[in-house]
Amino acid sequence: MPQQVINHYERLLDEHVWMQTGFHWTVVRTGALPPSIEEIGARLSRSAEAGIEEEVDVASGTDLFIPRSVVSVDRQKEGYFLFQNHDGGVDEPPVLRELSEEGERVWSITSILYKHQLTYAVDGEIRLMWWQIPHGDRPIADDPVDEDLSFVLDVCKEANIRFGLAALMAAVDIGSGVRMDINWPHAPRPAVIIDDPIW
Repeated sequence: MPQQVINHYERLLDEHVWMQTGFHWTVVRTGALPPSIEEIGARLSRSAEAGIEEEVDVASGTDLFIPRSVVSVDRQKEGYFLFQNHDGGVDEPPVLRELSEEGERVWSITSILYKHQLTYAVDGEIRLMWWQIPHGDRPIADDPVDEDLSFVLDVCKEANIRFGLAALMAAVDIGSGVRMDINWPHAPRPAVIIDDPIW
């Protein structure tokens, strides 16, 4: 199964080449029904107010709202994810602390020009930050997130494949139960539009 999940993200990145230049992906496992998009927007805004757009092009639609921040949202059974393809913010520590302070587990991947970073938070605290994946030293966290990373790293080693961005996304998928479908970046998606983001 882990190999299949890695293959899924390899196909996704191959199909959406623009993602390889940079994106910010934050995944929140709620363990119950996720909050509404309005509630998510409120948590990302200093004033607890955010606009909602039903359809914003994931690849290029954010340019229409400059200088406001645009965050695409996907709600699923196990939680939700936030996505930005240009200037990020959903991967900043204040956001991750806010999104995890009620017991949620939060993973965030920042990928800029083939350099990747993983940040993990729970209970309002940053528990792990791994820079310059796969070359940077991997920190060890006393948490299930470390088990997920070790699991996927072992799978990569056994299959003689590189632990790169697809494998990192697979580790987040396996740990959170939240997946980015291959077709998700194709179509316009719901988004929150924020004038005063908390980052």
